[in-house]
Amino acid sequence: MIHAYNELYLNTVMHNLAELFDIAINALLLDPDEFAMKFADSIVSREIESASPNMLAGKSATEMMMLILNKDIEYTTYPIYKSEEYWAGWILAKAQWYLNKSFKEILLLMPFSKIVALYYPLHEASEMKTIEMISNMFPKTSTLKTLRTNRKLTQEELSLLSGVNLRTIKSYEQCENDILKAQGETLLKLAKTLDCSVEDLLK
Repeated sequence: MIHAYNELYLNTVMHNLAELFDIAINALLLDPDEFAMKFADSIVSREIESASPNMLAGKSATEMMMLILNKDIEYTTYPIYKSEEYWAGWILAKAQWYLNKSFKEILLLMPFSKIVALYYPLHEASEMKTIEMISNMFPKTSTLKTLRTNRKLTQEELSLLSGVNLRTIKSYEQCENDILKAQGETLLKLAKTLDCSVEDLLK
């Protein structure tokens, strides 16, 4: 799967968003879901999603908070005890990176308070278990369609650039035909055009 930014930055983003939500909810006493949507509509989320280095590694949680709330705040102490909200912010950051969805898309399907509510059954489980639960809430789309739209190509453009018949592309995207059964030559053409591996197409 193609991600918005290199995995090397992921741990920093996860820490920052975990601290951000912990501070917002436990120190500033903001409503979890209202703050989460403010975050989702902010320059902070947009720049993380678009892989801005300034936001991936250049801002602290407090600096992000000031941008979201559009005011100065004095809170600079970071949590030692990792709260439920800290865990939920951590999961939200990883889910956004892993699923390649916007924060808003995720939070509209699963509000932040519902992610927090998963803490007791899931905080000791693998992070991927929670992310799979979030993923399963999204309507199923074909991997080919996801890769194509991420590359900002229409079906017609993909057909023209790859040399794969338009009807074939439509049938794979609509899951009328199983891409797992596609000819190797077809998969190679699509993978080359989409700048991904054949394995990416078959996920």
